[in-house]
Amino acid sequence: MPALGRAISLLKASVSGMPFQEALYDSGGARRSVADAVRRFSPEVVVIQMVRCGWAAETVFSGAPGVPVIFDAIDAMGLHFDRATDAAAAWKAPLVRSEALRCRRREQWLSRSSTITVAVSARDLEELSVPEGRGRVIPVAGREVSIGDAGERGQVVLLSGNLGYRPTVEGAVWFAREVWPQVHAQRPNARWVLAGARPSPVIRRLSRLVGVEVQRDVPDLGAFLAQARVAVAPMSSGSGVPMKVLEAMAAGVPTVVHPWAADGLAPDAAEAVAVASSVESWVEKVVQLLGEGEAGRDLGERGRLAWRRNYHPDVVAQQIRDVVADAAEGGRSANAATEC
Repeated sequence: MPALGRAISLLKASVSGMPFQEALYDSGGARRSVADAVRRFSPEVVVIQMVRCGWAAETVFSGAPGVPVIFDAIDAMGLHFDRATDAAAAWKAPLVRSEALRCRRREQWLSRSSTITVAVSARDLEELSVPEGRGRVIPVAGREVSIGDAGERGQVVLLSGNLGYRPTVEGAVWFAREVWPQVHAQRPNARWVLAGARPSPVIRRLSRLVGVEVQRDVPDLGAFLAQARVAVAPMSSGSGVPMKVLEAMAAGVPTVVHPWAADGLAPDAAEAVAVASSVESWVEKVVQLLGEGEAGRDLGERGRLAWRRNYHPDVVAQQIRDVVADAAEGGRSANAATEC
């Protein structure tokens, strides 16, 4: 969208109450494209993904009111921005809080208006206020990262993923300040490796700390997961399911997580990670897992099995097929009732 069009859309959103992130994608041309696609292809089901595409849902509802719509929220952006408000600067907090309210209202409207609403975790689905019987949890499919023959894992603590994502940055800074100095004092040979995409300047500066490495834009996490004896996910905000946790579980790496990150996992997967709620608990669990012993191997194996049950691509793909089939069947039943 051209800069002028984006500015006009944002101005309209400020008046209408539309989420600003939705306004960035809303344009007359985009709406015409969606309307044209619905007319040309006569779909049995339409999937609207994320609140930022609410404008597309409006187009479908008005142009093809009988077509079943699946609202795939992925994660609840109202919840995401709500948690971000606590960490925002004083001048920015009212803007973030406003966006949280806008997203929550829009997501709840989409949930009421759609045939089925899907989210990646029970926590996110609950936030969307989905009418009874019309919500499904379909988790994100975790990647199975090839680590080859891992052999003997080193004294490596791993934090992976998008190193420019705000919750990850905030969690890493907290871990660097509160936890890592104590871990390194007890395990002088330990290394904390941050490996992933688009590290922020704050993350890059962490490499100045003793025992800390930042690996930028790595093409393959397999080598880092093969070396790691423990993975960490210290995020206390954000929504959805942290991919860094799923990748570690898939590779059999025991993982220490913040309670907020654990709460986004399936119940049996949440029991297959070590949850730490205080600095002392974080230090104790990371140091323990860095040591030799069966505890770490057992936790890693339980995590790997929980990943296969809940997050393997084949498992998730079947859940998606089931939801699409149910939505299509619901649409056919509604049409049949109308014809009678």
